[in-house]
Amino acid sequence: MTNFLRLINTPIIILTLVHFGSCVSANAQSKLNYDIEIDYLSTPVNDNRALPNDSIVLCFAGNFDKDTIETFVNHKFYKKTIRTTDEVDGMAGDLTLPNYRDIEKIGIRINSGKLILIETERKHYNILLEFVKNRATVRFYRKLPGFM
Repeated sequence: MTNFLRLINTPIIILTLVHFGSCVSANAQSKLNYDIEIDYLSTPVNDNRALPNDSIVLCFAGNFDKDTIETFVNHKFYKKTIRTTDEVDGMAGDLTLPNYRDIEKIGIRINSGKLILIETERKHYNILLEFVKNRATVRFYRKLPGFM
């Protein structure tokens, strides 16, 4: 009877390990295959009031967990960072891109996934990239609400 139980339990354990491994692999794969939404309608109207700096602040929020973020400015590599979302405020940090007048395009890549290409038209505003449930959403703000 003991040998029979061992024989039955072995496939169950193997199937459990295979299933767990496929879940981990699927989670890693899902972070490479994300949808992109850039909400250009949220672009603020310039009210001619100067922001406190001449930079674009790129903020990250959502479901980042030790994710590698590559940032490009005008198609040139700018910086590589590792982001993890703070469980209290939902933010995963920010990155300051100096001299907004020189920035025409910002590229962001999450974990070697698709390039998110943002056209800034050399305007002075800040950008929020929210990554939730395999969707990267980009919104534009003069002043980021509650974050700055």
